[in-house]
Amino acid sequence: MKYVYGRQVLYSLGNGMATPFVSPYMAKIGATSLQLGVYTSANNLLANLAQVFWTRVYSLTWRRLPFIVIGGIIASTLWVLVALSVNPYTIILIVGVQAAIGAMTVPAFSAYLGEIAPPTRRGSLSAAVNRAAAVGALFSTLFAGYLTLRGGLKPAQTVLLPFTIAAALGVAGSLIMLPAKENTRKGIKGKFRLINLEPLRRNRNFRAFTVANLSTVAARSMTWPLFTITQIDVLHASLWDMAIFSAAGSAATIILQPFAGRLTDRVGRRSILVLEAFGFTPIPLIYLFANNFAYLIFSNALSGAITAFVNVTTFSYVMDVSPPEQAADYFAINNALSGIGVSVISLLGGVVGGIAIST
Repeated sequence: MKYVYGRQVLYSLGNGMATPFVSPYMAKIGATSLQLGVYTSANNLLANLAQVFWTRVYSLTWRRLPFIVIGGIIASTLWVLVALSVNPYTIILIVGVQAAIGAMTVPAFSAYLGEIAPPTRRGSLSAAVNRAAAVGALFSTLFAGYLTLRGGLKPAQTVLLPFTIAAALGVAGSLIMLPAKENTRKGIKGKFRLINLEPLRRNRNFRAFTVANLSTVAARSMTWPLFTITQIDVLHASLWDMAIFSAAGSAATIILQPFAGRLTDRVGRRSILVLEAFGFTPIPLIYLFANNFAYLIFSNALSGAITAFVNVTTFSYVMDVSPPEQAADYFAINNALSGIGVSVISLLGGVVGGIAIST
């Protein structure tokens, strides 16, 4: 587990230095509502849909750790290219490539963690790992926000140092997994298939879960492109403000993560999944009526609190209903369907938002 913790902390430190600032940076260099919608759409689609492809590649090798290491290194180094770009569509292209390459790490890491965690403690252990990652992201986001306070710099110069540090931390987090060991899977390797839909066809519980998850995630994503417009163009938030905003969500996740893990193991997954679906509904209304940045900090703290439960319950439920040898496929299919929903609806939100703003 020490390698898992080390990887998550370092990798999250890197993501915390860069991820919260991509959309605000694009807005600072003049990105429109449509471009922000395209960014959200492309990033989610490639990050999630590519996971289905990578899980098929896993099936040829029955290995996870090489993909965790290689994917993390390549995806992390691309942060430097994002910082050097001053065109919104160039950033969309680079982040899209980054998302597609980084996608190989997500189901591989989830499946690896599921293998080394005892079934009765999956909620608690995944909560502990997620909490360690959230702590790292919290401090790195605040540090990155502090670095952006340097005066007299253009937006691209402001993010260059944080994004470069993010690349170095992500590479270090990937390399730390090199000494880790995994159980070599035994079995007959089938023919390579680009997409494996068997979990949806044969597992009724998993099929119901993916439909419910897709519906709630897609509904929330309609307003995501307009969130950034509200933050930057309406309330004139600085990148330091965005660091505080992101840190509020991370802090709420950190505080509630241990409780979420224990509660998930104690009362089961499904009841909490239902409550999570309703927990996000006030957030667009908060944005609608917000007249200062304090409202948005509260909204992200609420989002972070719910995310603490989402991370644990999703991981635990998928591991519960999936055969161990197909866990990566289950995670990938669920993420891919969610990504498709987010991509389509957020792009629609960006288009509608652009029309509303222009009129």
